[in-house]
Amino acid sequence: MTNPLFALIPAVIWAFSPIYYRVFLGKFDFLSLNLIRTSLASVVLLVPALYFGFNQSIYYALLSGSVTLAVGDSLFLLSIRETGASVAAPVIYTYVLFVQLTASFVGENVPLVNFASAGLVILGVYVLSRGGGNKPRAKGIALAFAGGLAWTAGQDLIALATGAGGNVVSVAFLRNFAAALALAVAVLATRRYKNWPRLALREFSFVAFIAITDLVVGSLVFIYSVATSGVALTVIVTSVSPFLTQVFSRAMGKESPSNMDFAGGALIVAALILAVAFG
Repeated sequence: MTNPLFALIPAVIWAFSPIYYRVFLGKFDFLSLNLIRTSLASVVLLVPALYFGFNQSIYYALLSGSVTLAVGDSLFLLSIRETGASVAAPVIYTYVLFVQLTASFVGENVPLVNFASAGLVILGVYVLSRGGGNKPRAKGIALAFAGGLAWTAGQDLIALATGAGGNVVSVAFLRNFAAALALAVAVLATRRYKNWPRLALREFSFVAFIAITDLVVGSLVFIYSVATSGVALTVIVTSVSPFLTQVFSRAMGKESPSNMDFAGGALIVAALILAVAFG
């Protein structure tokens, strides 16, 4: 019997984390923040990963981390900085639809309902682009779309890594380690580390808590939900996360999404659920 509770846990985690990432971006640049996130996750996952061991899936996992976490998440953080979490989150979650639409490249049939979903996504993004008043949103929306494309490629690589027998914990560690390594090179090369703020222990602990719940707890519970409840139910429930981001950001007073923002986000969420449920 399927239980949507496990899918709801990462949905809530991934709804809150972008809101706080925008707060952290007031102190860190996007590359430095992403480096801290992935480094903390790597440290937490190191010992369990060594216990479970590694196999030939290592290459897929490392490449997935470089594409999805280093590139995709950095673009997502940039988008959050430009437009806010309540706009960036719905747009980047279109990767769920991208995954299904690109299935034809690996020989799978693309259901017609996915093209209807694509139409809803386009309409939803258009509504979001008009909801910012006098503040331009094109750049932030484009960054989120680019991040979604990177996430799309990363999902295929995760499937290859686990399909090759990689343990989910080991794969998660390798993905974060590869991203942290790539981001460290970028931060050192651009000397961004010189602008790192000095945080009190309480502040750093909170950053660590958000990063670990996002990249470790959320990701592992998501994978467990896929294994126990199936891909369709898990993706449907977690696809509600962008709408929750909008609701929580307003309720917490962190952002002020407009009615058009809610409408655009609802259209995108509806498109994702339609694609997964009937695709």
